[in-house]
This record gives sequence, C-alpha cells and structure tokens, in this order.
Amino acid sequence: MFEEICYKKPFLKEVIMRVDFSAPLTQLESNLPQKVANTAVERFPISEPRKAIAEQLEVSPGGVQRKQSEFTEWNFFGREREKRLVISPQFIFITVSRYTAFEDLKSDFSSVLDSIFVNYPDSRGGRFGLRYINRIELGLTDPFTWDEYISPDMLCLFTRFQERQTLARLFHIVDFKFDELNVRFQFGMPNPDFPAPIKQPVFVLDLDGYVQGLQDFQQISTNADQAHGSIQRLFEESITERLRGIMNA
Repeated sequence: MFEEICYKKPFLKEVIMRVDFSAPLTQLESNLPQKVANTAVERFPISEPRKAIAEQLEVSPGGVQRKQSEFTEWNFFGREREKRLVISPQFIFITVSRYTAFEDLKSDFSSVLDSIFVNYPDSRGGRFGLRYINRIELGLTDPFTWDEYISPDMLCLFTRFQERQTLARLFHIVDFKFDELNVRFQFGMPNPDFPAPIKQPVFVLDLDGYVQGLQDFQQISTNADQAHGSIQRLFEESITERLRGIMNA
C-alpha cells in the first residue's frame, strides 16, 4: 500500500541497518578480505580503520576473570560522511543521516554483507535489525500542539495530563510481534532539556524492527523487506496529511 511513497524532506535523524553474526568472525580481527574491502569502497570511499577493545567475563570455579582483546573495526564513510559502514568480527551495520530510499540503504548493506558471506560461507546472522528515528521539529510556538501533524489517537495522554508546565517527558513504548519480526515503537516528546519541563516542540517517532535467530543471506534480505514494510505502515498510520504535505510526498 505504501511502496510508492517517498518523501523529499523527511524528518529522519538516523536510519540503521545491522546484522549481528551468530558467531564472531575472528578472521576479521586483523584482516579484511580484499574483495570485501573493494565492495565497501565502491559505496563508501573513505576508509578509516581503527583499533577497538573487546571485553569478556569468564566465570569459573576459581572466580570471575576479565579478558580483553584488541581487534580492528573497519570503518567506511560516504563522500560527504552522510553514511557510515562498520564491519567488526561481531557485527556489520550501516547508519545513514541523509536518507534517500530504502532500496538505496538495502543495496549498500546487502552488497557488503553478501561479500562477507561469500568469503566466509559458514557465517550466519544471529540478529537482524532495521531502525528509523524520526525527529519532527516544526518551529511550533506551543510545544504541545501536534494534533494537525500527528494522528489524534497517538496523542491521548496529551488530554490526560493538562498541567503542561510540570511535564518533563511524555513518551510511549509499544512492542509488536509479527510472526518472527518484532517491532518496538517509541513515540512522544522525549524532551532534550530533561529533567527540566518541556519547552521545545520536538516529537519523535522511533521504529525499530528486528528478527532474532539464525539467518542466511536470503533470509536477512526477506526480513529487511518485512521490517521496512511494517515500519512504514506504522509510520504512515501515525501522521496526518498536513505533515505529509510538509515532507512533500
């Protein structure tokens, strides 16, 4: 229903797509295969690897021991640092601050993930996640007048709590279960000045879809499509035509 919708001026602060590997790819601790690096550089031309520390706690009859190990975190950035790719032995993720379309995000991510799975054919995903963080700022004079932009049934607590001068945060968390897909929807006014009372008109729609369990490349691709579809539907059901007009659908 919403596949053709694409906004020119969305209020997206950040979009994240991530896969945690079912088991660490220890080969990546000190070396990134050339084919993987080449694939990454095609879409993320700025390469900035850096050292990172992994910490583990081991419990034994003799007590608790803390172990640290150093590994390389492979960081790549877009030409204007509008997007970032991170590859580590434990996970791979992309974060985008200048979003264009889901197809672009998925293409960037899938190209690199496929290259990793080809180089390490026994590797599998253990968790997939897709998250959209919308931070809506319209310069309103009254920080609580969202009824023209946010669906009225999302604003029920606005009428419940009338002492606006005392409100320091007004936020909701709703969790959904769509078969294997979980979606956590956080929305409301988190208040950047917390714990001071709310003064700034900022409304957040934070949608996080994830699937846990072993997943091969094709399953991850399918889960990405399903997560995006559910997130987009929830987002569209949460906003009004006036906000769509502002985003220039």
